[in-house]
Amino acid sequence: MTKIVVVGAGHMGTAVVSGLLNDIKFDLQVVDPSESRRIFLKSRYGIDALPSIKNVNDDDILILSIPPQKFSQFAKDIKLNLGRTTPVISMMAGIKIDTLGHLLGVSQIIRAIPNTLPEIALGMTVFCASPNIYKENLALTGVILGSFGKAIYVTDESLIDSATALCGGGPAFIAYFASAMQSFAIQSGFSNTESVLMIAQILRGTADLLELTRKSPTQICNEVMTPEGTTERGIAYFRENNVEHIITSALRKSSARSKELGEFKYMQM
Repeated sequence: MTKIVVVGAGHMGTAVVSGLLNDIKFDLQVVDPSESRRIFLKSRYGIDALPSIKNVNDDDILILSIPPQKFSQFAKDIKLNLGRTTPVISMMAGIKIDTLGHLLGVSQIIRAIPNTLPEIALGMTVFCASPNIYKENLALTGVILGSFGKAIYVTDESLIDSATALCGGGPAFIAYFASAMQSFAIQSGFSNTESVLMIAQILRGTADLLELTRKSPTQICNEVMTPEGTTERGIAYFRENNVEHIITSALRKSSARSKELGEFKYMQM
């Protein structure tokens, strides 16, 4: 059974661990220096996490879910205990494949950007790999990432920064919009429970409509609007205030921040 070592049990790491627990094909080991996180993992999932990493062999798989600012020091600490051909799946924002390979001294690098939805097996991950990746390692990565949601493989590494904004931050952006809708619902007189039910059903139904009917978001928007109707009035207000431009600008800023985090000046040296 392949051993997967997950380093970092923050929100992202824990979501990935939760997703991986649903797949019995893997022997899972979790590492986190925080005692409180280890206690949490034990109480929630029954996992005995380790405070520090041991040797990682060539046949193991290492998943890195630590803050990118801490990667440089981590690489110094682990480099001599890491197999040269150990597949490393980095889930850190910004840090490029060349940097990962150079600082870790390994050749089999996968750069993946999931989000926090693996916890409910609805994760969305975009990943790319080093040019010399073994076919079996690429295939195994697809199996691992697919075990907690859907995954897209891309060959252009520059797309990973955009995916960081879309997939990594996506749940937060959608939740931000949902929060505004909930505020309106409560201000209008609905209870908190009723508002959550309505908004969750709207988001779930719209997502299913997009996927099952293959209609574009614009088509769905146009179909809901009737001339001089209530929705048209709301969409017109969005357009008058350039809401689409604000959203795309926010995504560009998020993507730019991903690039920044890959620069050495943002890493702990």
